[in-house]
Amino acid sequence: MHSIELEGCRETAEPVVTWFMKEYLPDAFFFLVVEEKDLSEECVDGWCVRETQNEFLIQLHKGLGDNYISVLLHELHHMWQYYHDLPRDEEETLREELRLLNKYNQNH
Repeated sequence: MHSIELEGCRETAEPVVTWFMKEYLPDAFFFLVVEEKDLSEECVDGWCVRETQNEFLIQLHKGLGDNYISVLLHELHHMWQYYHDLPRDEEETLREELRLLNKYNQNH
C-alpha cells in the first residue's frame, strides 16, 4: 500500500498520480509527497528525491504551464526507477514521459 500527499498541487495532479500508481505500482509500499514550489533558483521544472528506501519527494515548479502533466509523469517515472533500484536514465525517462503522456491522455 502507498501513502500519497499532495501539497499545494493543482487539481490535475491527483488524477495523474492516481492513474500512474494503479498502472505501474499497484502493490508497492511507499510514501510519496508531491509538492509545488518555486524552483526558479534551481533552474529545473521538477525533481524526484528518494529520501529513504520507501519515501519519495517530488517537487514541481509552480510556474509550469501546459507541460505540467508531462513534468509530473517524468518525475513519477524517476520514482519508479528509484523504487525498482534501476539506474536513473534521463534519455529513457524523456522517451517514457511521451509514452506515459499519450497513454494517460487516451484514458482520460
